[in-house]
Amino acid sequence: MRIAVLGNSLGPKGKLANVARTHGRPTRGNQAKPSPSNWKKMPRQTIVLRVFVASPSDVGSERSLLESVLRELNQAWSQTLGVMFELVKWETSVRPAFSSDPQAAINEQIGEDYDVFVGIFWGRLGTATPRASSGSVEEFERAHKRFVATGGSPEILLYFKDAPIAPSKIDIKQLESVQIFKGSLAPRGGLYFSFDDLSSFESSLRSHLAAIAQKFSTERRESGIRLIDVATPAVEAFLVSDEDDFGFMDYIEIYESRQAEMTVAMGVINEAMVRVGEQITLRSKEMAPTSTTDAKNVRRMVKRAADDLNNFSDTVSKELPAISHAREKAYGALSKALVLRGDFTSGDSALLELRTAITTMLKSAAAAKDSVLGLRHSTDSLPRLSKEINQAKREMVRQLDFFISEIDSLLSTVTNIVGAIDRMVESD
Repeated sequence: MRIAVLGNSLGPKGKLANVARTHGRPTRGNQAKPSPSNWKKMPRQTIVLRVFVASPSDVGSERSLLESVLRELNQAWSQTLGVMFELVKWETSVRPAFSSDPQAAINEQIGEDYDVFVGIFWGRLGTATPRASSGSVEEFERAHKRFVATGGSPEILLYFKDAPIAPSKIDIKQLESVQIFKGSLAPRGGLYFSFDDLSSFESSLRSHLAAIAQKFSTERRESGIRLIDVATPAVEAFLVSDEDDFGFMDYIEIYESRQAEMTVAMGVINEAMVRVGEQITLRSKEMAPTSTTDAKNVRRMVKRAADDLNNFSDTVSKELPAISHAREKAYGALSKALVLRGDFTSGDSALLELRTAITTMLKSAAAAKDSVLGLRHSTDSLPRLSKEINQAKREMVRQLDFFISEIDSLLSTVTNIVGAIDRMVESD
C-alpha cells in the first residue's frame, strides 16, 4: 500500500505528461515540468492499493474488464474515499529474466507487495509448476500463506466462471483440476464467487472492490494516517461524459427503474408459465389414448398442445432480451451506487434497507427457478405423438433453458452484491 501519490499531469489536450508515485516526496529523474497557468489544480490525498490478478489463459476478457473497472473506479474514489487501485499483472509487471523455472521468475519480480489478490478461473487451471498444480494456483498459495501469516492481508477475491464451454475447447483434465481446486477452498475457510457472464462479473467485481476501498478508507481514518496533499490537474470538460456527473441518487433511480422493468417482464413470463402449465395438464388428459379414441380428435388435441407450447416459447423469447438488458443496467447502476457510498458517512440504515429488498428479490428468483425447472420437466414428459408436438417441445425446453440461465445470472450477481454490502456494513 502506498500512502501518497503524485497525480497524473494532463495537459490542455488531455495527454499524459508525466506520472510519479512516491512515499512522501517526488521521485528524482523524469519529474513533471511546471504546468501551464491555465491548468487547474486540486489537492488530493490518496492511498494506492496494488491489485494482483492471477488467471489461466481462458479468461482474457475478464482480465481486460478488471483493468477497465479499476480505471473507472479510480476516477470516483481518488477524490471521495482517497483510495486508488494499481493493477499488477505479469504482462506489464514482469520483464524477461532467468530463474529455476518461468513461474519462479514471475514470483521473484511480482514479490508480495500487493494488497488485493484477484483470481479468475473457468475451464482451465493452467500449466503445472514444480511447486503447484498451476502457475495461478501457486500465486494463490503464496497470497494465502501471507494472508494466514498476517491475519488478513492481502484481501483475496476468487471468481469462478459458470458458463458453457465450446465442446472443441473442453479439456477434461483441466476442467477436473479446476473443480478439485474449487473444492479445496471451503475446508480452508475460503469463500469464492461465481458468475455467468461479463456483466455479472463486472457488477460483482465493482461491488467487492467498493467494499475493500471503503474498508481501507475507514482504517485510514481510524488509524490517523496523515496523507500528503498533492496537486493534480482537473480533467478537461470534454473528457467527461454525462454519466461522470451521476451521483448516488441517480444510480439508485436507474437501479429501481430497471428493476421495475425486469419485474414486469418476469411477471409476463410467470403468467404465461401458469397458463401453459394448466394447458399441458389438460392436453395430457385429452391426448391419452382410450379404446374409443377418435384419431382425428387426437390429432386436433395434439395440434392445440403444440400451439400452446409455441405460444409460450414466443412469449419467453420476446421478454428475455428485456430481462437481460434490465438486469445488466439495474445491477451495473447499483454497483456504481455502492462505489459512491463513500461520499456518505451517516449510518447504514439505507444500506440495510437496500440489502433487505434485494435479498427478498433473491428468494423470489430462487423460487421462480424451481417453478421453471418443474415446468421444464413437465414439458419434457409430454408423449412423442407427432413431429409437430416434438418440435414444439424442443423449442419450449430451449427457451426454458435460456430463462434458467438468465435466472442463474441474476442469482449470482445479486448474491455477490449482497456479500459486498455485508462487507461494507462490517467495515463501518
